[in-house]
Amino acid sequence: MTEVIDEVWRKARGEGFSKADYERLLDALEAVRDRNDVAWMQAWIVLHCATRNKAFATQRLISRLSRVCRKAGQEADYYEFLRVIEDDLGFNLPNGSAYTETFRNADVDAVLTDCQALAARMEELGLEVFANSGTLLGIVREGTLLKYDNDIDLGVLLEARDVDEAAKEWIGLCDRLIAAGVGVERSSWSGVTLKLHKIGPFGVDLFPAWIDGSDKVFVYPHTFGEMARDQLVPLVTHGATGLKVPADAEAMLVCNYGESWRVPNEGWTFGWKEANAKFDRFLKAIAS
Repeated sequence: MTEVIDEVWRKARGEGFSKADYERLLDALEAVRDRNDVAWMQAWIVLHCATRNKAFATQRLISRLSRVCRKAGQEADYYEFLRVIEDDLGFNLPNGSAYTETFRNADVDAVLTDCQALAARMEELGLEVFANSGTLLGIVREGTLLKYDNDIDLGVLLEARDVDEAAKEWIGLCDRLIAAGVGVERSSWSGVTLKLHKIGPFGVDLFPAWIDGSDKVFVYPHTFGEMARDQLVPLVTHGATGLKVPADAEAMLVCNYGESWRVPNEGWTFGWKEANAKFDRFLKAIAS
């Protein structure tokens, strides 16, 4: 195993990987696969960050590496490994399905200023917008954007009081925002999320939220009636960033990330299969 791992690091620091190199080294690593061995995990991650392959699988392995290192009291070594990937080797870390630039080296103040301007524009259109998902997690846990995140997530509160009304209103709102020059297109991948104009190199995603007739809160794709109206509204302005957040932001973070949301996990991945099963009726209404 040592020879294979050494070659991965040597090529990552030197001439890089041809397609044949990647396939040969991947086969060699898989032949000695050990998801509990830190050196093996690091080599697998480096190989894929260098070649920009298997982003989802790499992100999951980064998450596992984080847990293994924390359990062993090696958290500092874990963060040094991530630093080496980005700073020394010049590779991007995976985020979802791609290897993209993160907020780590960005002018975060400038990004947040543009976010505030976007939120103000949405308010001019009569919409209540709040920080959502990774953006909300960063604001609440770190007081700013997560340095390993790569986009802005916002939620918008619809007037709808049931799932069918929400789907119809959401389609109409997407069309309205695109016509107003705020939106670009609905995501071809999810079929739901509205892509807004980028802030610099960073994408901006808008997600629908509504409160049903029983005052239960729904935010696609993570909150499915687990929160009550007064946990979402009135929205509260987060002082350090100027963005609006839910009245009980921590409750929403539990819905999205689980009880362990306070523990940093750069390789965390969302359970889309389970979430889409919950929102099946909403998704079918959107599709129709």
